Amino acid sequence: MRFWVSILALVVLSLTTAGLRAQELASLIADAITVDPEGRVTATGNVQVFFEGTVMTAQAVSYDQYGNQLTITGPIQVTDNDGTTFFADQAQLDRDLRDGVLTSARMVLDQQLQIAAAEIARVDDRYTRLDRVVASSCEVCAANPTPLWEIRADRVIHDDVERQLYFSNAQLRFVGVPIIYLPRLRLPDPTLKRASGFLIPELKTSSDLGTGIKVPYFFAFGDHRDLTLTPYVSGPTTTLEFKYRQEHSHGQIDAIGAISKDNIEGSRGYLFANASYRLPRNFLLEAQGEFASDAGYLFTYGYSDKDRLTNLIAISRVRDKDLFRSEVTEFRSLREDEIPIRDTLPDRFIDIYYEREIPHLAFGGRAVASVSSSSTIRPSSLDVDGRDVSRLGAALDWSRHWTSPAGLVSEAELGFRVDTYTIGQGSNFDNQLTRFVPRAAVELRYPMSRTTAGGGREVLEPIFRIDIADTGGDAVPIEDSRVVEFDEANLFSPTRYPGVDWVEDGTRIALGANWSRTDPQGWEVDLAFGRVANLSGDLGYAEGSGLAGDQSEWMLSGRLGIGDRLAVYSRSLFDEGIVVTLSETRVDWATDHFGLTSSYLYALPEPAEDRDDRLSEWSFEGRYQLNERWSASADWRYDFTADRAARTGVGLDYQTECLDLSLSLSRRYATSTSVDPTTEFGFRVSLTGVGDRGRERIRRQSCRG
Repeated sequence: MRFWVSILALVVLSLTTAGLRAQELASLIADAITVDPEGRVTATGNVQVFFEGTVMTAQAVSYDQYGNQLTITGPIQVTDNDGTTFFADQAQLDRDLRDGVLTSARMVLDQQLQIAAAEIARVDDRYTRLDRVVASSCEVCAANPTPLWEIRADRVIHDDVERQLYFSNAQLRFVGVPIIYLPRLRLPDPTLKRASGFLIPELKTSSDLGTGIKVPYFFAFGDHRDLTLTPYVSGPTTTLEFKYRQEHSHGQIDAIGAISKDNIEGSRGYLFANASYRLPRNFLLEAQGEFASDAGYLFTYGYSDKDRLTNLIAISRVRDKDLFRSEVTEFRSLREDEIPIRDTLPDRFIDIYYEREIPHLAFGGRAVASVSSSSTIRPSSLDVDGRDVSRLGAALDWSRHWTSPAGLVSEAELGFRVDTYTIGQGSNFDNQLTRFVPRAAVELRYPMSRTTAGGGREVLEPIFRIDIADTGGDAVPIEDSRVVEFDEANLFSPTRYPGVDWVEDGTRIALGANWSRTDPQGWEVDLAFGRVANLSGDLGYAEGSGLAGDQSEWMLSGRLGIGDRLAVYSRSLFDEGIVVTLSETRVDWATDHFGLTSSYLYALPEPAEDRDDRLSEWSFEGRYQLNERWSASADWRYDFTADRAARTGVGLDYQTECLDLSLSLSRRYATSTSVDPTTEFGFRVSLTGVGDRGRERIRRQSCRG
C-alpha cells in the first residue's frame, strides 16, 4: 500500500541533509536525532511522522546513506486516512522504497478485519503480500486467544486498486475447528462498498417447500447498476430469484422477481418493477408493473401479501401555477372470490387531469380552472356487467380568506363543474349523459389560545362550515367513489367522496372543533371532533360508511405524543347511543432497549365495499434488546372475526463485533381456501468485516483477564 511507502520515503528525506524540501510536505517528531561518522542518520524515542492525513509512530528510524538501507524499529503503527492500519515489530526498505518487508506484522482494514502475518511485503506499489496469515474480525484476548471465527491461509494478496483480498490454501475455522477448506478464496476488503461476488447464504425451511438454501450472487455493473441472482433449491422447488437496480442522471429502475418450477403448480413466476424518468420541460414519467402467474405463488413463497396487482404508466408535471397528470392503470385481482367474476371488474382506468391558476379571476383570492377525462373499461362484453364508462369534465373553483381584527378566520368558496358521460354496454343508463354542479361554501374558524399556569400552551378552534350544491342534469353511474372513508382529513371538505362521479347535494353543515395542548414537560395532545348533516335530505352514502342518512355519525380522532418515544393515534365513529361503528388505534413506543408498534381495527360490515362481516383485528411488531449481543423480535396479527391468527412470527439475533446470526420462525394463514397456511424457518450467518456493511457495527468488547 502506498501510504507506508510514502511515509517511509519522507522519513528518509527528512533525516538526510538533502531533505529540507521534504520538510515542507511532512512533519517529523522525535526525542532525539543523531548522525554518526559512518553517515547513519537515526531518530529515536517516540518517533512520529505526519503526511497528508497518514500517521506513523515507531520507536526508532535509521537510514544508512551508504548502504541505502532504511530500518524502522517497533512497535510500528501506520494509519492511513482510508482507515487501514499496519502494526509491525520491524520494517526494512530498499533504496527505491518500492520493495520492503514488515516482520511480525498485522494489517487492520476499516477497523474491522485484522490480518496477522509473519511477513508483509510490498510489491509494485499496488499489491501487499502477506505470508502465513490468520484473518478475523473477532477480538482476541489473552484469556480467550481463539477467535470465534478465523481464516488461515498460506498467503494473502491485497490489491489496493481493486480492494480485493485473494487467499491461497484458505481454511475457515469456527472456535478453532476447521470447517471448510478452499484452495482459492476471494473476498472484498471492508472499505469496498460494491463488488461482484457471493453474498451471505440463507437456510430456509417451509412447510410447503421443504428445506432449502438460498445463495445470492451480486453483479456490480459500475457504480449505478447491479443485479442480484439468488438460486433457491429445495426438494419441491427449483427457483431463481432476481433483483435489478439502476440509477441514472434522469431516473431509476427497480425490479424484483422469481422464476420457479415446483411440484405444486409446475412453472410459476412473478415480477414487480418500478421506473421513473425525468423528461424534458420538467415532465416526469413513472411506470409500475406487477405480474404473478397464479393467486397462490406470492403467498406460498413469502414474496408479498398483495391480493390485487396494479400496472400503470403515468406522465406528470407540477409547476407554480399549474399541474398535469395523465395515467393509464391496469388492475388484476388475485382474490379467490373475485377470480370467477374478473371479467366484470374494471381492469383498465385511463385518467387525464390538468389544472391552472387564473390570476385574472382571483379577485383577492385564488381561482383554479381544471379539465379532466377518465375511462373505466371492463373486459366483459355483457350488458350492464361489462359496462364501460368514459367521462369528460371541466371545473372552475374560487376561494378567498379573511381574518377579522377579533381573530375570526373566514373563507368563502364558489365552484362550478360540468361533466359529460359516454356509457357503453350499460342499458340501465342512456348512452350520453350530462351533469352540472354549481356549489358555494362558507367556513368560519375562531382559534383561541392560552398559556396555563404550568407553562403549557392550549389552542381551541371551533369550526363551522356550510356547503350548498344543486346538481342538475342526468344521474350518472358511480365508478370512482365506491370506497368512502370518513375521517378528520375530510370532515370540513366540500365532499367526502374520493372521486368526481358522485357529489354531495343540497345544503350541508359541518360542525366541530380542534383542540391541542403542548406541555413543557415534553408531551403534546391533539383532538378533532365533529359531524356532518344534510339539511335538504339524505347525505347519499351507503350503510356502514358512517355517513348514512341525513347526518353522519360523530367522528373523534386524537394523537398523544410523549417526546420521541411514545405516540398514540386513534380514530372512532359512533352514533347518538355511543355505539362505536368504527375504531382504529395505533401505538408506537420506542426506548433504548425495545421498540413496539401495535394497532387495532374494528369496523361494522359495509356492503358498499362488498364486506359483509365485521372487522376486528389486532397486530403488533416488537423488538427487545436482551443485552449488548442478543435481541429478540416478534410479530402477531390476530383476526377476532375468524377467531384465529393471521400471522405469527418470532426472531432471535446474536451480534458481536465479528458475527451476526439470525434465526426466524413464522406462520402465515391465507385468506383463500385454495392456499394452505405455511410455516417458515430461516437461518442466516454473516461474518462481519467480510464485505458486510448492511448493519450497524457493534461496539468491540474490551479484553478481560
